[in-house]
Amino acid sequence: MICAALLFIIAYTKVGQKEAVYGVKSSLALFFQILPLIIAAMIMGGLIQVIVPKELIEQFLGTGSGIRGIVTGGVAGSVMPGPPYASLPIVASLLRSGAGVGPMVALVTAWALWRVNLIPLEIAFISPKFMAIRFFATFIFPVIAGLIAQLIIMRFITYP
Repeated sequence: MICAALLFIIAYTKVGQKEAVYGVKSSLALFFQILPLIIAAMIMGGLIQVIVPKELIEQFLGTGSGIRGIVTGGVAGSVMPGPPYASLPIVASLLRSGAGVGPMVALVTAWALWRVNLIPLEIAFISPKFMAIRFFATFIFPVIAGLIAQLIIMRFITYP
């Protein structure tokens, strides 16, 4: 909130009242445009907690699921569509439902690095060769990130 207020003051003094107010109105329009998606993601996250049995989440994505859970998290992240404000509430819900930190770090890392829904765009805008190089260069990172996160949790941190 402080950053927003400071940016408004800077905009007001640099470009004037009309442009600063236009910037705020533009931001509010964007907020109301994405608000339904945020609400839907939060509802989905809450419903995951009551629909998917905790034991199932713990079995496939829990701390005790080991490398299989980390790989499962990575695969799930690669196919999870949507922007962060839609995906992260689901990750938070999975964590509250028994998913381990390692598998969730792998999921978020895979989501950031190799979402399969972006592959056609990358091929179209850049090139198939570039996409293949980038994919194979980052292929192992979600698993490595998940393993490191799991190691940190096991050795140094008590995570609720």
